[in-house]
Formats: sequence, C-alpha cells, structure tokens
Amino acid sequence: MKGKAITIKDIAKLVGVSVSTVSRALKDHPDISLETRDAVKSVAMSMNYRPSQVAVSLRLKQSKVIGVLLPKIYSFFFPSVVNGIEEVVNEYGYHLMILQSNELYQKEINNTNILLANNVEGVLATVSRQTKDYSHFENILDAGIPMVFFDRVPDNVMADMVLIDDTEGAYKAVKHLIERGRRKIAICIGNPEMLISVNRLKGYKKALAEYKIPFNDEYLISAETPEHAATQTSRLLGLKQPPDSIFAISDLTMSGIVQEIYRRKLRVPEDVALIGFCETIFCKMYNPQLSSITPLGLEIGRQAARRLFLRIFSSNNHNIKPQTIFLNSRLEIRDST
Repeated sequence: MKGKAITIKDIAKLVGVSVSTVSRALKDHPDISLETRDAVKSVAMSMNYRPSQVAVSLRLKQSKVIGVLLPKIYSFFFPSVVNGIEEVVNEYGYHLMILQSNELYQKEINNTNILLANNVEGVLATVSRQTKDYSHFENILDAGIPMVFFDRVPDNVMADMVLIDDTEGAYKAVKHLIERGRRKIAICIGNPEMLISVNRLKGYKKALAEYKIPFNDEYLISAETPEHAATQTSRLLGLKQPPDSIFAISDLTMSGIVQEIYRRKLRVPEDVALIGFCETIFCKMYNPQLSSITPLGLEIGRQAARRLFLRIFSSNNHNIKPQTIFLNSRLEIRDST
C-alpha cells in the first residue's frame, strides 16, 4: 500500500472485522471488546494509520447545515418525510442540503462525499435499492458526524434508525381484509432483499397463520415501479383462482395495481378489495378512496431529525448507544375494503 493513505477499510480487512467495528474501536467505544480494540489499534499503529485531518478539521467548524440523502423524491412518502425533517431543522435555526441518488449506488457514494466536503453537522439518510456495501456511510460516522437512518436502513451499521413497525402494520392490514371476509389475499412487495419488504411480508404471513389461511406463493408479487406492478397484477388476475384482495406496500406499487384493475373494469371492493401502505393524500385521490396503513412520513421525519439533534448537541455523542425507534402505524379504513 506504499504511497496510498491507509483507511479504516484496510484495517478492517486485516483484522477480519467490519468497518464499523474498526471505527468504534479506534474511539474506545464501550460496545467493542477490549481484545478487539487492542487488535485494531495494534494493526492501525503498524500501518501508520492517521485519521483524515480534513474530516477532523471540518468537525471543529459549524456549518448549521443538515444533509439529507434520499433515493429519489417520488410518490408522497419522501416529500412527507422531508417536511417533517424541515420543521425540526427550522426550529434549531439550521438549513437542509438534500441530495438524491436516483436509486444508484455510485451516486449515493458521491453524495456522501459532497456532504463531507460541505461540512454538514449531521446526516439523515435512507439507502438506494442498489446499496449492498455501506462503507461510505461509515466514512461519515468515522468523521465524527452524527447520522440517523430512516425507512430503508442498513442492517450492519451502528447508527440510530427511525422506522414504522412494518411487521405490525402489514399484520393489521391483512387482518382487516380477513375480517372483511377475504381469504385469497395477494401482496405486492418491493425488492425482496430489502428489510422493509422482509418485515412487511412477515406481517402478512403472521395474519394468514393466525386465521389458518395457507400461504400461497402465487399471491406473492414483487414490483418497484407502477409499470411493473401493473404487469404483475395482470398475472395475478389471470390466475384460475385470482385474489379477492391485494395488499400493496407503497404508493408506487399501488398506483400500478389500481391501473390494471381499472383497465379490466373490475369493481373495488366488490371484485377486488385494496389496501396499502399509502399516504392519506394519495388514498383520497381515488374513487373509491383507499383503505391504508398510514406510513407516517411526517412523523418519521420529525423523529429522525430530533434524534439527530440530540447527538449534535451532546458532548458525549459517541457514548450514546445507537437506538432503533419504531413508530406504531395506523389503520385507516375507507371504501376500498
């Protein structure tokens, strides 16, 4: 590695631990064992590791700017989150810098570098669909910048998270359909590898099991765009035993589902009942209005921002244990069920 600056990623590879563990070991974080801390520091010393002086110097200045990393400002959920964030940020006299990755991993990395270069005092983030490696977020934490994730979150970064209780929300939605007499219930998830999809599918299966309704994998579809959701819904409705109800986990997928149902001139809820994780303003655009699990975008934004400022103004930020905050979802019954 001659001529190349040593990074915590290099140390992590040699010690055989995560980047997050190295970052915290170098700061004597109490969650890291003494044995691991000693091993990390020994390797760091042997490699002549030096923290980025640029990052250290930046943290000594105040910019009064909070960075927000989003995959894309689409549908109704993310604008609601940003509104919630802005409310709190304005209370503290700070400003927002909002960057979109357009669901691209490399652009997400570039955006984190932009935030570092602009000396933000804290970061609020939700990850792109492409993201599998989270080391660029570790670079932010390693620079001593507080960070809070929301909605789509990494599973191996030691940072605060603010989430709706996806499992419980999905359970409530499917239970409601069952109590309305539905038994052939389909679900449209997003990327099946993402935690948000995993948890909502878990809630769906929990409700089916409680009422002793067998899980039918033909009723499970996955889509990330309205167009794909419409195509998948067409397949669903073409089954020998089509579903009598569909549960969608986002505004985007619901719009594609509704499009296909209208194209087939099916009646809602007589032929197919609909419910989804959808913002209220979206639900009221349709006739009949859609029943929903409210995803609480505004409240997620507020809670994430308040947690971030707790860290920004704490004199011992690194000693505050990362916390995952779950918000209870609300079932809003309208005319589609």
